[in-house]
Amino acid sequence: MRTTRRTLLSTAALLPAAARAQPAAAPPAWSPDRPVTFLGPYAAGGSFDLTQRALARGMEPVLGQPVAVLNRPGAGGTIMLGELARSRPDGQTIGLLSVNTNAVAPQLQDLAFDPVQDFTPFLAYGSFITFVVVRRDAPFGGLRDMMQFARREPGRLSIGVASIGANSHLNMARLTAQEEVEVIFVPFTGGAPASTALLGGHIHCAVVSGEILPSVRDGSLRILAVLNDRRAPEFPDVPTLLDLGYGWASRPWLAVGGPKGLPAPVVARHVDAMDQAMRTEHFTKVMSDLAILPMRLPPEETAAMMAESLAEHERIARSIRIGRFAPR
Repeated sequence: MRTTRRTLLSTAALLPAAARAQPAAAPPAWSPDRPVTFLGPYAAGGSFDLTQRALARGMEPVLGQPVAVLNRPGAGGTIMLGELARSRPDGQTIGLLSVNTNAVAPQLQDLAFDPVQDFTPFLAYGSFITFVVVRRDAPFGGLRDMMQFARREPGRLSIGVASIGANSHLNMARLTAQEEVEVIFVPFTGGAPASTALLGGHIHCAVVSGEILPSVRDGSLRILAVLNDRRAPEFPDVPTLLDLGYGWASRPWLAVGGPKGLPAPVVARHVDAMDQAMRTEHFTKVMSDLAILPMRLPPEETAAMMAESLAEHERIARSIRIGRFAPR
């Protein structure tokens, strides 16, 4: 008998509902049996910390346990990273992974762990925009103008960064090396204290992320440029480094992971919790308020991106002879 579309539809209608239904996905086999510790590399109140807390809030109802963010600032974020690497691979301790901690800081110091191989990534969840900001009354009309000032006044321009070893530090060091100017880098324990110092007139400029946006929106601070390859959606008139003719740009990322050796069911459970947290209205709003562009890279792609980012920043550090590659 010739099979027709009508025959197929009629046959399907005779099947029991249970047979026609798609099988439900089995829930992950692992769940935490006590509160989860979510380690953070920088001070409370910064943009990284705020996204962590938004993720933790969204993950708690999925995991069925509290998710406590613990800040471990210092050494470019590597104090936290070392603690995460040494933690038990049982899913109870997770941490923020980023271009700052896993790609930039390893170029500036020798580490007792591998910044890629000693971690199990879950998801890369965002790409943060890095802003070069000054006070409203600063005499600089733009980034090129500020570089001219640094050229006229060697060693006078002070630039606040979210720690020595942050993405902001390495990229501004690359920029000032390209411009052949001498500046003073002032490290902080995160973007929030750097922004406070800028508002107080203690530094000329800060290179930070979305934590400065409230002060930009109220007119206290002014953005000269962004270090990314794309303009900030909220500030479409602010140029990128590419717009200014520098020929390169920063490509930052944020992710979450655990120590090396996490079992697949543990990884799957955390990936599922993160994925659901990222869909909440609260998390979406926090990301938007901080001008962090959302992404969803699965574990394998995140691992590949981490390795590529580490190699890219080693090339940068070598080219400007900074950190481990500075002349002895």
